[in-house]
Amino acid sequence: MVMKSKKIKSKRVSLKKKYKVIRKVKEHNRKKEKEVKKLRLGGKNKVEKDPGIPNNWPFKEQELKALEAGRTKAIEELEQKKVERK
Repeated sequence: MVMKSKKIKSKRVSLKKKYKVIRKVKEHNRKKEKEVKKLRLGGKNKVEKDPGIPNNWPFKEQELKALEAGRTKAIEELEQKKVERK
């Protein structure tokens, strides 16, 4: 028996198909980036904001002074530790 040669299939692609594939790949990559962005934003630990003291709070000024004194004391302690390290 004589073997019949197989026809080689052309590797040409129509431009319509080519650009469609490129567009689909771009869409897919965009969706993946969006998902990663969502995960990154949701994963961060949020820093708790200081709610402050309401204006109608009794003894507000005293509380503010006490908080400020505590902050300055903490800052001074940090500076002392830096000096001690050196």
